[in-house]
Amino acid sequence: MKLGIWLPLFSLVAASSGTTAQNDQSTSGFVHFRAADVPYKADREIPELGYVVLSGNPDEAGVYVIRLKIPPGQTFAPHYHDQDRYITVISGVWAFGKGHSGKCEDTIPLAAGAYVMHPKGGVHFDGSCSEGFVEVQIIGQGPVKTTRVDKAD
Repeated sequence: MKLGIWLPLFSLVAASSGTTAQNDQSTSGFVHFRAADVPYKADREIPELGYVVLSGNPDEAGVYVIRLKIPPGQTFAPHYHDQDRYITVISGVWAFGKGHSGKCEDTIPLAAGAYVMHPKGGVHFDGSCSEGFVEVQIIGQGPVKTTRVDKAD
């Protein structure tokens, strides 16, 4: 299993939020994208990983919406967040695991349309344990901090 580095990814998403998708829309306040036009950017640490901040800023107070397009075999090591997060699977099969294992065989496969709520402080790991890409949308309240944990914690 390939373990990703979640903290740099999340920092990169937050740092890039000054150029969020919402800034590309008209001044009417409405934001819209066709699925094929979601403006994913490549992550610096994991170039195959796509991300976009659709609304808000995870580093600032208020609601934010981000999407991740996770490449095949890419998983994120056990971690937790200091705020609740709400995740919907957009496409593919997302591997969701609770606790410290970090192993694909300890995940629940969730297909498009599935929903998960990560409670504040809940240790989990996730990603793509299959041969396909996974796209998820994450909604949360900022500012949010992500903390990676060791399996022994």
